[in-house]
Amino acid sequence: MTHKHLDSPLVSIVTPVLNGIKYLETCIQSVLAQSYPNIEHIFVDGGSTDGTLEMLAGYQSRYPDRVRFVSQRDEGVGEALNRGLKMARGDIFGWLDSDDLYEPDAIAVVVSFFKANQDACFVFGGSDVINATGEIIGKHPVKDWDTNEAINDRHYIVMGAAFYRREVIQKVGYFNTLGNDLDFWLRVAQVFPMHRMDNTLFLQRRHEDSFTLSTDPRKIRINWQRYREDYLLCRKYGGSILAPRARRYFIFLVLDRLKLYRFVAAKLLPGLRSHSFTNKVLKLLGA
Repeated sequence: MTHKHLDSPLVSIVTPVLNGIKYLETCIQSVLAQSYPNIEHIFVDGGSTDGTLEMLAGYQSRYPDRVRFVSQRDEGVGEALNRGLKMARGDIFGWLDSDDLYEPDAIAVVVSFFKANQDACFVFGGSDVINATGEIIGKHPVKDWDTNEAINDRHYIVMGAAFYRREVIQKVGYFNTLGNDLDFWLRVAQVFPMHRMDNTLFLQRRHEDSFTLSTDPRKIRINWQRYREDYLLCRKYGGSILAPRARRYFIFLVLDRLKLYRFVAAKLLPGLRSHSFTNKVLKLLGA
């Protein structure tokens, strides 16, 4: 397989956003400051009212070849992401949430990988976890893709650290309405090798408005949909009803019914995971 524009391929980064003004400028600047120059950053707004649109309009005016945005209500982050992907003109795609950011050389590293591996269409790297003020508070583990493990338990691809050629979308289709990464990775893995690199590419921000920590009923509902969909995907692809993914779904249902989910996710689990013994117990339970 050969690819055009190998010397300097256009990279399209898509960012769905809704009332994301608090961290939006940091996100935009992290892309504009990339050491690799040939990047377009597409924002798909869901109807923001907090100043997001005004900020995007300002950046689009200053960087018309680098920043574009549309604003239209959608049914979910997946629909917004797909709208951005359909607008994209690039050869390589990535998804960056509006409260996250890239390492300065992330795109250069990815482009270099694709130049050196012309048959590769998908690659993922490492990511750090930062808090509301940008301090590193953790690191996501990086492991090779394992389909059986992904179906039954977990995978080690963080969305913001994954990049893929246009051919991937052309062959496996777009994201579902929920923007479920597990659903997309499983479809991609049936067609393409899932290449891994050790480089840290991406910084994922955890803060009080994050989906897993928020008390917003809409975000809690989306969390419920994600857990349920992951459970259904586990079963669809042959996973056990007792698999860790299934157990996590049932545990979530119980905690949510008892109104303890946010406390457990935000306060209890981080402390338990910091100790090797309790972390092993949690993994055995599927948490």
